[in-house]
Amino acid sequence: MDDSIYRFEHVWRVGREKERLWSLIGDFRYDGWWPNVKIKRIATGTSGDGVGNGYAGEFRSGLFYTLKLGVSVTESRPPTAVALRVTGDLEGRAVVRLHGAGRATEVHVLMELAARRRWMSALSPLLRPIFVRNHRRMIEAGIAGLGAYLDADIAPGSVHAPYRRPARG
Repeated sequence: MDDSIYRFEHVWRVGREKERLWSLIGDFRYDGWWPNVKIKRIATGTSGDGVGNGYAGEFRSGLFYTLKLGVSVTESRPPTAVALRVTGDLEGRAVVRLHGAGRATEVHVLMELAARRRWMSALSPLLRPIFVRNHRRMIEAGIAGLGAYLDADIAPGSVHAPYRRPARG
């Protein structure tokens, strides 16, 4: 197994409607609620659903490094799902899916990323637990910020929980 490849899966139940979450997630509006994250749009696609949009992002870790990433939308099904290609210090893909469940939304995020910074890749066998813990802390800060921004309850799921579509009610 390549120690520089990371797979993260997160599942949350957010006490807000799917469309409200999509308005933030679908257009990468993270400023104002996710600490240490800066994202700006650098390209606009022509499809109207976000496909082709490109973003430049900086993710300041709680440690001694900042990740610089490029993100491009490869698929989009508003207000339900977005697939992303990630380049830069990390490379790979991410998929975010939203499923409404009454006045709440189940958010499922899957990231498969490889460390591309030379030092991170070289030290991944040794520092992998620290990188994973740092990732979780960054995600927790984002979730706490989102909850406060939306004035919504957020119930975290297990990062190991399999994704299950909510039963139709």
